[in-house]
Amino acid sequence: MLNFKKKISKYKKFLVAFSGGIDSTVLLYKLLEIQKKKKIKIRAIHINHQISSKSNIWNQHCKKICFKKNISFIEEKIFLEGSNLECKARKKRYKLFKKHLLNNEVLLTGHNLNDQCETLILAIKRGSGPQGLSGISYKKKFYKNILIRPLLKFSRKEIKNWAYKKKIKWINDKSNYNISYDRNFIRHKIIPILTNRWKYFQKNCFRTTKLIQNENIVLKNFIKPIVKKNLFKKKCLNLKKIKKLDLKIQHIIVRKWMNINKISIPSLTLLKNIFKSVIYNTKKKNPKIIFKKYKIWNYKDYLFCIKNTPNVKNNIIFWYPPYKKLILPNNLGYLKIKNKKYTKKETRIKKPKKNQLVIIKFQTNKKFQTKNNKKKLKKMFNELKIPPWKRKKIPLLFYNDKFISIIGKCVTQKKYNKNQKKISIIWNKKTKKH
Repeated sequence: MLNFKKKISKYKKFLVAFSGGIDSTVLLYKLLEIQKKKKIKIRAIHINHQISSKSNIWNQHCKKICFKKNISFIEEKIFLEGSNLECKARKKRYKLFKKHLLNNEVLLTGHNLNDQCETLILAIKRGSGPQGLSGISYKKKFYKNILIRPLLKFSRKEIKNWAYKKKIKWINDKSNYNISYDRNFIRHKIIPILTNRWKYFQKNCFRTTKLIQNENIVLKNFIKPIVKKNLFKKKCLNLKKIKKLDLKIQHIIVRKWMNINKISIPSLTLLKNIFKSVIYNTKKKNPKIIFKKYKIWNYKDYLFCIKNTPNVKNNIIFWYPPYKKLILPNNLGYLKIKNKKYTKKETRIKKPKKNQLVIIKFQTNKKFQTKNNKKKLKKMFNELKIPPWKRKKIPLLFYNDKFISIIGKCVTQKKYNKNQKKISIIWNKKTKKH
């Protein structure tokens, strides 16, 4: 008997991820049984992956059931290409779930005990840490809503028996038997052998993941205040105090910090490389490592995570009269000239003469004139305490070949355009969303 009524009894609105397979179909029908005794609202969402030739037939099957049972039905299509389709499909599905969830509505998915067991074996295969070995959570926060998996304690066999008893029809996707996929290989080749040998193997997998989840909660509660105390501007980690702790605790803290920065959990090899090449690298000044779409920097004993962006250092932009708003490349914002006075002194610049070209660059070998002497751009950036990853994104102003300003930071002390009026150049770093 599939009884999960008590687990969801305090909620009244549900959005079911309805693929039409046996798990989500049984989940939907179980909710309909609950609805007869308790006033709850049910909606269903079906994601058409457009991979199988039968995708549209399955879409209509789900739609027909919902129409017949008077359930509000949402249908969405996704397009997939390239490799690792399973992972891409999952990410796109959950984005669409987020999009359609209403306030106080609970997202329900049909994951079962077999799924939990498969996930644990996959995590072992990958050499995952405690986070990966904790498997699928029964209940968790999902953005501003909650995600619950009511069937997680029930085996696929129990779910099938209930479906047969109720004479429920469901979609049978043949791709689920393709053992070239790791999960399907584990499902059809590995788990049957293990369960034949040990009857309670799947139940014990569930117990193991639950124990690890509980230990993760304890560990999280221990680590969270340490991380919070050593976070600077919510994203970068102060390494000075962290380095005084046991190395194993440092590893956990850095993993947590990466999670805060929304970076996928690294392998043990990569984590060790981060410590060796970045955190404890004394040979290089401001050492960094590139990981996927990110650069991890150690800048003055602070750990920064910077998203990789296209290089603009070779860009040269000509700004022509009447000097309207100038859009900078790669979402760096825009520049705007104001003739009236502006509060910040560093923006007050002598107006260009009619015959002068106004040029924006992002790198230069020319020296910058200060009050006392000329300085290289690198030295100026050091004095201005600008971290390395921001330096090639700062617009530099030139009149012909004269270096006039590091925009928003300082203006040359060299005398030029003596009789010209002053203007203000405003750098708005936020681009407007269209």
